This record gives sequence, C-alpha cells and structure tokens, in this order.
Amino acid sequence: MANQTTYEDDADIVASEAFIQLLKSGGTLGDAYWRTTTDEREALYQMAYGLYEQGRYGDALKLFSSLVMQDHHEPRYLFALGSTCQVLGRHTDALQHYMAAAVENADDPLPIFHAAECLIAMHHFSEAIDSLVLVIELCPDKQSALHNRAKVLLQGLQTAQQQTTGAQDEHL
Repeated sequence: MANQTTYEDDADIVASEAFIQLLKSGGTLGDAYWRTTTDEREALYQMAYGLYEQGRYGDALKLFSSLVMQDHHEPRYLFALGSTCQVLGRHTDALQHYMAAAVENADDPLPIFHAAECLIAMHHFSEAIDSLVLVIELCPDKQSALHNRAKVLLQGLQTAQQQTTGAQDEHL
C-alpha cells in the first residue's frame, strides 16, 4: 500500500510540474489537454454568447467558464465571463475576470469600466473612482459613449463622496 501511495504522489507531482511549465511557457489547457482548436473554441463562444443574449445566464456561465479554462489568455472569453458574473450579481467574480481581461488587453478601457461598476455595487467607491479616472485616460476617442459614461459616473461618485464628507464634517 505504501508503495502505491508514493507512486500516486510522485505522479501528482510530475503532473503538477508539467502543468506549471505549460502555463509558464504561455500554453493553454485547450491546446495541451482538451486539444480544442481555435475554430472549436470560437463555435463554443458563439453558442455561449447566444445563451447570454437569450438571458440564459447560468448556461452561458458554464460555457464561458469552460472557454476561460481552455484559453485564459483570450480577453473576449474573460470579458464575457465577467459580464455574465456581473449580470448574475457575482460582482467579486466579475471583477476578477474583468481585471484579467484588462491585463490581457491593456489598451481596452471597457473591462475597467465594468470593473468600476462592480466596485460601485460592492461599495468600494474610492477604487471605483480610480478605475473611472483610468478609463477616461485610456479612452482613445474623448467623445465616445464610453468616455462620456465614465465621466458622468465619476462625477456622480465624486459628488456623493463630497456630500458624505460634508455631512460627516457637520456632525463633528
């Protein structure tokens, strides 16, 4: 019995080391383990997106989660999973996926904007303000709808924060 346990432990260690090497080298589970092609993942993405559009968020969550497990470097998958979590009220999970999407595509302010929405829902207002400032800085078109939405949301948060600070000062 002891030899079998040792062998299983050794196999687990080897598998863990291989997994770590795969991730360090930029590999994905979809390529290495599931052996799904880019076209297959795209078809799965389209199916998940259709479920999302139909309001079948629980089903979309499962498919988007699978896609992220298969290719954690694809910002569309991360963003879609974040959006699904957000609509389900899972703001902490959504925030994690939005930020991963932002890291994978640093030029796109949209995941940061939606992360700010999650921060607001979680009552992390100062972090939301910081995120919205970053969105405004990253927007390439200063007249875009996203830029304007971020400005309006930022102004609302700053006004609310000033009113809260003013009300606290009055009580002192």
